[in-house]
Amino acid sequence: MGRLANRIGFRGRLVTAMVALVALVSLLIGALLMVYLFEDEKSRALEQLTIAERLTNEVIARRTDLELSRLNVVVRDFGFRSAIASRDPATLSSALENHSGRAGADFALLLDQRGELLASTLRRDLPDIAPSQLTNARQNGSGRSLLAIDQRGYEVLTVPVEAPGLRAWLVAGFELDQDLADIIARLSGSSIIFRTSADSPSGFTSFAASSDINSAMDPALLQSAGGHNFIESARYFTRTLNLGASRQGAFEAILMISREASLQNYYSRALEIALLVAAIMVFATVLALLVARYLGRPVLQLAQYARAVGQGLNPHAPNIRTGGELLQLRDTLRDTLAQLSRREAEIRHAATHDEVTGLGNRNALMHMATEGFRTGQPCSLIGLRVNDLSDINDTLGIEFGDKVLLGLSQRLRDELSDAHHIARTGGGEFLALLPACSPEALDQRAKGLHASAESPLNVDSTPFSLRTTLISMQLPNDASNTNELRRRVNLTFEQAVQQGSAITRYEPGQDENHLRELKLISDLHSAIRNNGLHMNYQPKLDNHTGKLLQVEALVRWIHPELGFISPEEFIFLAEQSGQIHELTDHILQRVADEARAWFHGGLDAGVAINLSAMDLTRPGLAERVARTFADWHHSMDRITLEVTESALMDDPVEAMATLNRLRDLGVTLSVDDFGTGYSSLSQLRKLPVQELKIDKSFVLKLNAEPQDQLIVKSTIDMAHGLGLKVVAEGIENLETWKLLQSWGCNVGQGFFLSRPVSRADLMQTAASLLERQHELADMSQEHS
Repeated sequence: MGRLANRIGFRGRLVTAMVALVALVSLLIGALLMVYLFEDEKSRALEQLTIAERLTNEVIARRTDLELSRLNVVVRDFGFRSAIASRDPATLSSALENHSGRAGADFALLLDQRGELLASTLRRDLPDIAPSQLTNARQNGSGRSLLAIDQRGYEVLTVPVEAPGLRAWLVAGFELDQDLADIIARLSGSSIIFRTSADSPSGFTSFAASSDINSAMDPALLQSAGGHNFIESARYFTRTLNLGASRQGAFEAILMISREASLQNYYSRALEIALLVAAIMVFATVLALLVARYLGRPVLQLAQYARAVGQGLNPHAPNIRTGGELLQLRDTLRDTLAQLSRREAEIRHAATHDEVTGLGNRNALMHMATEGFRTGQPCSLIGLRVNDLSDINDTLGIEFGDKVLLGLSQRLRDELSDAHHIARTGGGEFLALLPACSPEALDQRAKGLHASAESPLNVDSTPFSLRTTLISMQLPNDASNTNELRRRVNLTFEQAVQQGSAITRYEPGQDENHLRELKLISDLHSAIRNNGLHMNYQPKLDNHTGKLLQVEALVRWIHPELGFISPEEFIFLAEQSGQIHELTDHILQRVADEARAWFHGGLDAGVAINLSAMDLTRPGLAERVARTFADWHHSMDRITLEVTESALMDDPVEAMATLNRLRDLGVTLSVDDFGTGYSSLSQLRKLPVQELKIDKSFVLKLNAEPQDQLIVKSTIDMAHGLGLKVVAEGIENLETWKLLQSWGCNVGQGFFLSRPVSRADLMQTAASLLERQHELADMSQEHS
């Protein structure tokens, strides 16, 4: 049953695909033809409307000419002129009625030279005849306009009566009625409606139409305004024709052709196309059934054969009678079956072995470690890294490096013959799983392996020595899963390189410190972006007057989970992770903003900002400082940038260039923590700095350490001799303050004067220092 279902399913899909393809093509062709036919019928209808438009203009124009010729005969008639000359109302009315009837006018008016009424055939209020119409008629011999009277439309013609000179005006109206509409409809083959916007503020009103117009026609069609000379309608193709305008409103003729009548031929052709498409689909279905029957059987046989091959069986190849591509496919599957087992073995070996040394690879070792973790079987691990493999490959070639790895792998096999598994897990990294042993025994084995690995290795008949680093771990005590194993192996290798140790045993807790560092690095980025850091400021006072001169900006970080983070720690991590420039930019901006705020609050104090050693190797530092303090409220020398001696020693050339650019900005440059580095007096003399800051380690116990007193006093004298201002930090007591005053130190800072305070407390701290200023100045004066 399953085989029969598969056979039917394939044939069904084949038939469906073929019929769907034919149906899609047929439908597309039919749709294109129908669209073409529709557009063709529509264009014919629109062309007929264009002809009707020209014919309507022609009929109305000829009608107007005929009416004018009749009126000209009337105004030349002697009897009509005599009646006008008599000025008798009865005579005028009789003559006007007789002669206008002869001209076929629906109404007539007789006006004097000034446009005053002499006689009329109307029984209602007279229509409004504009003076401009009379003037135009005098100039052109006649005048024409359109008027709406009692919801009827009239063509009004004005002819002057002269005998000689102007005697009167004959005004005659000819209705635009159904008879005219029928004439136009009969000649043009379209329906017509006359309409006007006179006396209809909301739209148009029809006043005449051809007799074939349905009385129940949609009023919206009759009243809506046309755009682009047509009106939207679902039942008609339309065209609007402007007949003229008067002061009452516009007059239009709507020409219409029934869509149903125009598209009747289109529907007939569409039916023929639909029948043709249906016939094609029936034929395609029959053809698809025949093709499916012919191709289905061998394809199903090949599918069953391929399924058996995929399941790892060794089936007999089916007997394919059709030949051609299907026979080639059968032969290909048969050859594939012969190669699968061989390639599967090769792939399995390549997936678990290193191609250079023949040892296992990382996947194989981790798989074995996973099994050990699952069963709880303890074991020991020894790792070895070749320190300079990349240099060997670069200088002696990759082929030589591969020979070195091959020779080293053989020594590992010899030294660790009882290993459960030895694997090459990286470029020059090897890991081995050994039977469990004591830490002391494992250390001994590691020492023996280290000695063997670094003994001269014979490569191409040349002795060659390697430098290696070894580590050791106990499993599962030191790692309980593969993730911990990978991480702690890498950490132990890194620690061994940092410490310069040849053999290192994993110590618990190392990866926790590493994870803490990774978390701090990640969270520091967010803290910088989201203002998670805050600034504290420690006042710096004039040693002689006790006046507040400046505050040193100190960045602080209270981590939401880890609490207070030492600045030394996160600044070091910022330098290691490449975030130090972003951190420095953030500090500069914060200090600039907060300094402006306290200045506007009434506090006059400069700022001192510490720079990292890596900042001095940043060419754009000076431009960044200039942009940040572009609207600084003091002179730029009230900004002090402090750099350490070590920063000046790391890259003297680039550091000197950066310091010169900063000096050109006008800022004050200070050597921070002087006395803890290695800068010489000759180097200090060349630096573009104006200030020297004595490290607090010499100041904290200055009152009790004679040796520190000698160092600080000589440093102050030396700095003054070089023209530098001296700042002492770490002042903890009154005695130290007095000593520094007596030696001429310029500026001091420390807990005795003030601890670092937040921006919010800075104003209060400044007020407290102001209260102590007199006391401090008096003490310095007494000492002087």
